[in-house]
Amino acid sequence: MKTNPGVILLMGMLLSACTFSKKNKSYIFFKRPGYVFKYNLNNPDRLWSLPSGLAEISGLSYIDNEHLACNQDEKGNIYLFNTKNGELEKIIKFNGPGDYEAIESVGDDIWIIKSNGNLYHVKNYQKKKKFIVHEYKTAFDSRNNIEGMAYCPIKHSLLIACKGYPFIGNKHKKKAKKYRAVYEFDLKTDKLKKKPVLLISLDSIRYYKNYNTMTQIGVELDSYFDNAEGEVSFKPSGIAVHPLSGNIYVLASVGKALAVFDSDGNMLALIRLDRKIHKQPEGICFSPGGTLYISNEGKGGKGSIMEFH
Repeated sequence: MKTNPGVILLMGMLLSACTFSKKNKSYIFFKRPGYVFKYNLNNPDRLWSLPSGLAEISGLSYIDNEHLACNQDEKGNIYLFNTKNGELEKIIKFNGPGDYEAIESVGDDIWIIKSNGNLYHVKNYQKKKKFIVHEYKTAFDSRNNIEGMAYCPIKHSLLIACKGYPFIGNKHKKKAKKYRAVYEFDLKTDKLKKKPVLLISLDSIRYYKNYNTMTQIGVELDSYFDNAEGEVSFKPSGIAVHPLSGNIYVLASVGKALAVFDSDGNMLALIRLDRKIHKQPEGICFSPGGTLYISNEGKGGKGSIMEFH
């Protein structure tokens, strides 16, 4: 069989732009020249198996150097997990059953969001006196299928990632299949800004996945994709802001990838997640020093939290 010279040239050009290192077993679909991705996502520094009550863990947030806040997608509970002894320390009930997808700690308060966009502000959740819960009805609806939320300290706002329909209302319906979107909820005004702060092009995601598969083995193989879970290969399930760089990390369980963007929305890297390690990555957060945490639903087994330095 004859080899097309144009294909050989294209593969050589792409090889210079992408990385696969045996030392760092994280598969890098794309990395912008000069950007360093420090985490080896296929080799956690620590791993905790979670109790049965958190098999459906859906959100993760850093509290302090010994505690992470978690939630699961069926009960209106806040779970405080102790990273020092690896045990579930406390369960705080703030509401009834529901589809709760993400949790974020801001000062003495906790924010939790449902898939339909309803926000819950739990004030002073750890105080002995009864805490206060405020519910906010946002402009989102069930089509948006909210799954990720992160605190942005620079803007004092919550970044909210849509797993599903990327727009509010029907103005841009024709473009909906081409994007995923992140919005901003201003904590100074308690209002959702209706213009996305980040639009993720699905064409770009597909392009980067395709061309790095070619650089690695010379042909496209479906084993590097999530086609079994749907045609769209990137559906955000979690989001976090890096405390030192301010870069935005968007996690996708469907698509098994982590995308990194700068504050202007430029993609810095697209990292492949090994599905044997990350069965269903749903939550992501950072410590103030930059330690990365990712939680995975159990998918019939135990949920887990992983730590990466």
